[in-house]
Formats: sequence, C-alpha cells, structure tokens
Amino acid sequence: MTTAPTPPTVPGSGDPKPFLPVRTAIVLQTAAFVGVIAGALTYLSTGDTAGAILAGLVGLGASVPALNGLIGD
Repeated sequence: MTTAPTPPTVPGSGDPKPFLPVRTAIVLQTAAFVGVIAGALTYLSTGDTAGAILAGLVGLGASVPALNGLIGD
C-alpha cells in the first residue's frame, strides 16, 4: 500500500506574530474595564456625561502604568 506524498511547505505560512502580546492585551483590557467602571460611577453620582467621560479616560490612563507594574512577565 502506498501513502500520499506530503505537500511541500509554503514559505512564510507559519504562525503569524500576534498583533499584541497577551500581556499588553490583558493590561489594556483591564484598564478599559477600570475606565468604564469609573465613568459609570461618576455618571451615576453626578449625572454629568462630560464629567463621566473625563473620569473614565483619567481612570483608564492612570491604571495602565499601575497594571503594567502589577502584571509580571
């Protein structure tokens, strides 16, 4: 009995590099979650949409370096 020949490998068709490393994706996703929570709580307490958006952005921006230091390699 004969077996079918294996097809040749195509150069460059290996696993492509991810767009973002997993660590970076986790830090950004967690920071976005913190920003959404901060914005939602600010909106619920003040009712001001612009202030809530600003608080959410500040929460996101402040949590990125903190999370980057907390989440190890």
